[in-house]
Amino acid sequence: MPVKFNEVKQGEAIMFNNEIWIVFKKDLQTRGNLRSYYQVLLKNLERGNVYNQRFSPEDNVEQAVLLREDYEYLYMDGEIMVLMHPETYDQINLHKDLAGEAVKYLMPNIRVTVMSHNEKPLNVEMPQFVELTVTDTPDAARGDTATSVFKLAVTDAGAEVKVPGHIKIGDKIRIRSEDGEFMGRVN
Repeated sequence: MPVKFNEVKQGEAIMFNNEIWIVFKKDLQTRGNLRSYYQVLLKNLERGNVYNQRFSPEDNVEQAVLLREDYEYLYMDGEIMVLMHPETYDQINLHKDLAGEAVKYLMPNIRVTVMSHNEKPLNVEMPQFVELTVTDTPDAARGDTATSVFKLAVTDAGAEVKVPGHIKIGDKIRIRSEDGEFMGRVN
């Protein structure tokens, strides 16, 4: 259903060039006595690329209705993620590309959100933070406590993460799934 662009909120999905885009950032620009417009950052759900576009507040856009469902990640079968619906126990198979780079932080039984449009899965959203266990990391070198020294650690999910020097094998760590940043040690 077409709506005026000034009614579209940040984070909502719209149809643009026959594709589904998420309104990532929306800024109203007014230049003196010229007409105002929205400078918008759009993110394509299928390809993941970001696009800069201008819209007039009176432009008609088609809103896309996205269905968000929670699933539980079970295991990886080659390139395919096997997910289970927590209430109905129905299993679905999705390609790992739908999760993007965050697929390397997947652990069994973690809850993910599958976004779909017209029953076609478009994206798999990870939780913002994941907790993983360090399985391999070098010991801290003596004297590295004066400055913040980072080292590579391998987690039980198989991902390599930069961690501070005091982290050792067996520690549980919290990682931000969107960029792999170390957020802290879990007690």
